[in-house]
Amino acid sequence: MIDLKKVSKGKISRPPRWLIYGADGIGKTTFAAGSPDPFFIDINKGSGGYDVRRVVPETWSEVLDWVNAVEQGKIECKTLVIDSLTDLEVMGHAEFFPGSTIDKFEGGYGKGDTQALMKWRELLTMLERVWNKGIGIGLIAHMRVQRFEDPTGPGFDRFVLGCREKLAGLLRQWSDYVLFAREDVFVQGAKGEKGKAGTTNTRWIYTRRVPAFDAKARGTVLFPEKLLLSWRDFQGAIESDAKMVVDVKREIDAMLEEIADPDLSSQVKAWVEANPLGLVDARNRVSAILEEKKVKNG
Repeated sequence: MIDLKKVSKGKISRPPRWLIYGADGIGKTTFAAGSPDPFFIDINKGSGGYDVRRVVPETWSEVLDWVNAVEQGKIECKTLVIDSLTDLEVMGHAEFFPGSTIDKFEGGYGKGDTQALMKWRELLTMLERVWNKGIGIGLIAHMRVQRFEDPTGPGFDRFVLGCREKLAGLLRQWSDYVLFAREDVFVQGAKGEKGKAGTTNTRWIYTRRVPAFDAKARGTVLFPEKLLLSWRDFQGAIESDAKMVVDVKREIDAMLEEIADPDLSSQVKAWVEANPLGLVDARNRVSAILEEKKVKNG
């Protein structure tokens, strides 16, 4: 039997579920330490240089116990950080496949991956419950380089999450933000000569997927594709995106009022409600209609 009380409408405001990955020492833990009141499940033992609360678990099951402690309110925090997923994957394999490996589990043929993903889904379900209590979730991972054979063109190398491919896909899908961290790189050298790579030491996070790496910002309209590797800049971008959505909707309403076409107004508002990520496209279309009307009226 369905429970109609479960039906809701409107935007739900919750803290972000973010995943950041990149090279060693790029600043991922520094980024996480800047989040609101973080509690680190520090498998990587990398948070010691920061004034944050932490626990260093020794097993996969202990990680689940600490997540449960946060869910039950025994550990109070505003952000739960797991550092890192790459190390947690290794820890999990030791518990899931004693005396064997993920590739040899029950004869192979992907059975190990199936078993591991089932365990990770249990963890993500627990993290979902923590998140539903208004606590942000931060996940840190290392990166690796993977060859991608493009069926429509030549193959190329990509930066990807430093864990098994199916697990990486599950983690990307679950997270609201997938942030790729990288420093500025340039190549010096005379034309025609082999260049020497250098860096400006400026570090960035990227929020849009491109051929070179995976990244995303779910449910956003005008979110920057590139930000300084700083929690303050990231949080500011989230807040600005929400404000810009309100501003663009007001702009659309003002143009519709000037056009004075009730049918068009109803159609546009219904379309925007059904397609929130198409808000900018709607603004551009309404603006074009308004300009046509101005031209026609002289």
